[in-house]
Amino acid sequence: MIEKTRENTLKNYNPKIYNDAVSSLGEKDVQVVNFDITRAIAKVIMSMFGPKGLNKMIIPFSNEPIITQKGDKVVKTFKNRIPITLMLLDLVKTQEKNCGDGTKTAILLTAFLLEKTREMLALGIPPQIINRGFSLSMNKALEILEDNVIQFDFQNDHQLVDIIKSVMNHKFTYHNKESHIALIVETLKNNTDLFFKSHNFVFSDILFRKVPGKSVNDSELINGMIIYKDKPNLSLPDKITNAGILLVQKSLDFFIPGNKELYPKEVEINSKEMLQEFSQFRNEYYGNLARLFKQKGVDVIFCQKKIKPYFIDYCASMGIVALELVGEEDIKKLTKLLGVNAISSFSDLSNIKLGNADSVEFKKISGDEMFFINLESSKILTFLIRGGIPPLMDELEEIFNGSLRVAIQTVKDKKLLPGGGALECEISQKLKIFAQNYPNKYQIVITEYAKAIENLPAHIIMNSAAEPLDLIPQLRAAHSNGQKYMGFNCIVNDIVDVVKEGIYDGYFTKKQIIKITSELARQIIRVDSLIMVYNRKLYEQIEKEGKEVKSQKHQEKVRKYLNKKDESLFSDLYNTK
Repeated sequence: MIEKTRENTLKNYNPKIYNDAVSSLGEKDVQVVNFDITRAIAKVIMSMFGPKGLNKMIIPFSNEPIITQKGDKVVKTFKNRIPITLMLLDLVKTQEKNCGDGTKTAILLTAFLLEKTREMLALGIPPQIINRGFSLSMNKALEILEDNVIQFDFQNDHQLVDIIKSVMNHKFTYHNKESHIALIVETLKNNTDLFFKSHNFVFSDILFRKVPGKSVNDSELINGMIIYKDKPNLSLPDKITNAGILLVQKSLDFFIPGNKELYPKEVEINSKEMLQEFSQFRNEYYGNLARLFKQKGVDVIFCQKKIKPYFIDYCASMGIVALELVGEEDIKKLTKLLGVNAISSFSDLSNIKLGNADSVEFKKISGDEMFFINLESSKILTFLIRGGIPPLMDELEEIFNGSLRVAIQTVKDKKLLPGGGALECEISQKLKIFAQNYPNKYQIVITEYAKAIENLPAHIIMNSAAEPLDLIPQLRAAHSNGQKYMGFNCIVNDIVDVVKEGIYDGYFTKKQIIKITSELARQIIRVDSLIMVYNRKLYEQIEKEGKEVKSQKHQEKVRKYLNKKDESLFSDLYNTK
């Protein structure tokens, strides 16, 4: 009886191991939270999926509404501190950073895998089995993916146009895409050294400048940069060829604090003569500096900070364009574009290095004056995007960015994959056959993984206003008969040979999706509890109080120890006497 009572007491005993600022969830609760939140996020993304998916309107704080087809922009609006939300946000950021496409697919596949996990846990399959089964499925899926690779030839314009068109179909609601496809193809063909041979190229070297007006078909590529600056003096020419360009980080104003090389810092004027003397000094100083720059071959000055108006006028009188308050990011891009560093000291101007541009030009576009820096072999490219309304220009920027990134990666990989859900159907079909090699619970896990992947083309069909219950069985039958390129064409809403129709997916994009979604799902499956600090201030206060208590206890122990030693010492002395 005593033993039974003790057992019940231990069973009901729940020791408090966390302080009042920390909360925790057990295995069942945390699984429900993870599954439900992932499903809720996927539900938001689901209607956007596929070429005929719908757009989302996002209204940022005190800003104009944004209409987008980009999954990463939608997911970034979720601000919940629940860890699963942050993990999904990291997943989307990784996919967007590495591929520029496939964010919606990544979210949905993760949600489908976790939904299958929920069902298998309800059947009593342990998470360890599910984790191992997903690992086997992922590795096999990547093998099947490699077996379906189509070789890509950069000289084959049809393949290049088809992969760009396939990316555009997933994002662009504007139907006249031919001019934009031609512009992207021309960009790739004319900048092969920059995209495929340069080790310093990054996608942030492709800039976008949006100017309302005209048609989206009037968008163009500039080999160089565009700076939003007005002409500082009307006497300056609109265009300068073979321009020498100087980049300056310090202010060209000797009254600005911090300009140690410039003199004077302060001037006290008490008479008319002193005013005339100072005016003469100022004119001589700025005049000499402008003449020195002209002798060095300077035609344009980009200054990150303030320039004295007198100096701007002196420069203009000599034909030098002096532009002040150029942004820090623009200065960095100009440094890369021109291959020179910005000067930060005026103590020695004898060895200044200038950048050179084929031409610089002031242009007025839709009322906005801009300064163009043109180089034939430019390390920086700028798309000048036109359009009637800002949402359409935002959409076009997303298109150019995503299409270029996928196309550049495709040229590097020299590989394509069949699109239109053909790859997913083939992976699903082969995985179901592969599952038969495992007579135990792993067979169930691998089969469910295959069903999760098959859900992707089903939702493409559904969002195209077609009937997946009719078309998915047709796709299964076709792939069972070895027709591995059969997929869904959303234009005709029917099953077609996607390779003959020119419907492709990016190799690296699909491979990355399968890897990161499977790994994230496996990581979530292994979580059995959630420990979270819900009140940081309270937590820090408790920690601080705990440290003070520990410090007091330690001091008390030291005090007792020293007192004991003192007593021992005195007793020894007494005994000696």
